[in-house]
Amino acid sequence: MTARSPDQRQTPRIQPFVAPCRLVAGERRIPGYLSDLSTRGARVSCDEEPPPVGADVILEVRFGRQVHYSRLPAEVQWVQAGPEPSSPPDLGLRFKEVSPKEQKVLEAVVQEFRRRAAQLA
Repeated sequence: MTARSPDQRQTPRIQPFVAPCRLVAGERRIPGYLSDLSTRGARVSCDEEPPPVGADVILEVRFGRQVHYSRLPAEVQWVQAGPEPSSPPDLGLRFKEVSPKEQKVLEAVVQEFRRRAAQLA
C-alpha cells in the first residue's frame, strides 16, 4: 500500500459521510463504506484488499431514498493501511467521466448535507 499524499483537495468534502458502497474493479465487487464525499471524489474504507493506485473502478452507492445505485466511474488516487492491523484499508477516489445525471445527484447530496449541517450549527 502506498502512503497518502498531502491533502491537495480543491473541492470541499462533507465529513463524516458514512454510507455503504461497493467498488467494482474488473470482476471483483468489493464492499465498503464511504467516509467522505465531494463532487469530485470520495474516501472509501474497504472490507477487502483494495484495488491498486491508478486502477479504474466504479463506485456503486445509493444516496438518500434512491431506489437504484449511482454508478460513478473513478480512479484510485491513493491507498492507506487502516490505523490498526485489523482495520480496513482506506483509499481515495477521483471521479472521472461522471454522467450529467450522476453529477446532479452528487451536487444535490453535497448541498443537502451542507444545508443540514448549517441547521445544526
